[in-house]
Amino acid sequence: MEFTPCHPQPFTFQQAISFDPEVSADEISRLQNSISHLKRTQEELQEYGDDPDIAQAIKENNQTLASQDERIFMLKLALTQRGASNATGAHYDLPPEAAPESRTGRHASGGFGTGDIGLEPLDAPFQGGNSSLGSSNSTGEDEEESGVHL
Repeated sequence: MEFTPCHPQPFTFQQAISFDPEVSADEISRLQNSISHLKRTQEELQEYGDDPDIAQAIKENNQTLASQDERIFMLKLALTQRGASNATGAHYDLPPEAAPESRTGRHASGGFGTGDIGLEPLDAPFQGGNSSLGSSNSTGEDEEESGVHL
């Protein structure tokens, strides 16, 4: 099988086929992370698109995104060529876009993007009091004296 990239790549398709599958998978993950950050940067730069320097940066970033997308495709194709049947599956796809983070690391929604799975930031008020945090034993001894019973 032959593949001719449209963008300059640091390796050929034949070289990609010879890569250790773990190396290819790691490179796919690295590229996906890079793409995710670059897309977020592009969205932020759009606000200043009327500046000629920013417009040039947006154009160059779009070329980088296209090159990295193509490299991911190349690596997935090489993995498939080597017999990794799920190389084009959802495992290597980008995760869904999350709420943008502020400079403090918190998402715009107020949390760390984990509230939908039951996790809250450390400074969130405790819900439900401490009635479920281990009551004293039947003799009335304090937890410190008797220890925590599981």
